[in-house]
Amino acid sequence: MADESVTTFQNLLREFRGPLVEAMKWKTVLLSEVKRNKNPRIWQGKQITIPVILAPQQGSVTTTETGTLPLAQTIDDVQAVITTAIIEHTISFSTQLIKQSRDTGDTSWASVMPTKMRMAEAAISRIINEQMCGSGTGLLASITASATSLTQQVGVTANFYQLYANRVVDVRTQTTGADAGQGLARKIASNNPASPGQVIFSTTQTVTSGGSGNLVTTGSNTEGIYIQNTGPGTGTWATPATGTGAVGQAMGGLGGAAAGSGTTFQGLSKTTVIQWRGTDGRAGSSTAVDPTIGVFDAAERQAMIYSGSLPDFYLADPFVVDKFSQGITVQAQWAGEPMTLESGWTGVKYRNRAIIPEYDVAAQTAYGVSTDDCALYALDDGPDWDSMQGGELQRFSRALPVEAWLVWFVQFGFTRCNSTIRIQNLNQAT
Repeated sequence: MADESVTTFQNLLREFRGPLVEAMKWKTVLLSEVKRNKNPRIWQGKQITIPVILAPQQGSVTTTETGTLPLAQTIDDVQAVITTAIIEHTISFSTQLIKQSRDTGDTSWASVMPTKMRMAEAAISRIINEQMCGSGTGLLASITASATSLTQQVGVTANFYQLYANRVVDVRTQTTGADAGQGLARKIASNNPASPGQVIFSTTQTVTSGGSGNLVTTGSNTEGIYIQNTGPGTGTWATPATGTGAVGQAMGGLGGAAAGSGTTFQGLSKTTVIQWRGTDGRAGSSTAVDPTIGVFDAAERQAMIYSGSLPDFYLADPFVVDKFSQGITVQAQWAGEPMTLESGWTGVKYRNRAIIPEYDVAAQTAYGVSTDDCALYALDDGPDWDSMQGGELQRFSRALPVEAWLVWFVQFGFTRCNSTIRIQNLNQAT
């Protein structure tokens, strides 16, 4: 493989990496709006240390011109130490095509590159965005009525945009991360969003180590569908107590930051550190309501009481945004004024903030995002080619096709959680 055609091919890989990284910056709202923190001082091996803001008003006092300043109060000395996620995407190439290019002068292999890189850009951006909008575990949907069957019920409120046909996922027990029974590397054959809301898995899996046939669930409605190689693990991102395969490290997400008490996020307990809880925009109400201006007003009052700040914009289930616009139309024969963020993303304007549709947001949910309190932590602007073996092209198991790996060490981290608003149980447009 060490010939001129391979060298040219590797140079082309490096050439295409720059446009891919640049395009990823504008691929989704969060990738566009969330700032990047590449400070190497916060990295300790594979871990990132993030200072946490708990009481922003501490240090401000009232005094007179001749008064004595009080002693400084050390309040915000808490840090979050989190493990970076490793986002990886594999691109395969036929050595027959490369050899043909070398021996005949044909450049057909070069014409394949733009398509493969465009698909890689879309795939990496999408899996990152899923995790940034998620709970921090890689959970895509909870199984609501488990059965020893290829057909599993997830309910009509599951985000079926993420449960598309031919997607490869893991099915794990949510409390331990253990394989639910032939649930690893399982391919989705189809889905049915109509009541009761189902995912139908393929009869075979993409890898032979996991077996085939029906899923054998391990409990009663305790399983979940996860992004492949992610899951809850036992404790904090450990290898599952039982089952096959190690659980990977998912990125943190808005769902994890916005969660209330009883959970641990970025290594800090939301039960013991009250300021580390997100703002509940519905004040605990589980009754489904229309997403009216009044609902968002109430959520913002909660945010001011809890964190003293308001979000820069909202990300919401697109069908919730539609319902919000329809409500305005009914009241005022007006669909609402559009609002555009600096990055170019447009949504419906609500009191000088945009409500932007995002398909990766959980169904019936809207998140208020404060860009000052979160960041993407990475040492690079985007994924780069793995060349640890001396080149970008990798070969395995004595097979002829070669692979190139795009790898990015990145984490979505928060300095405050209480400034993240979650408004749940919102009615959707039909």
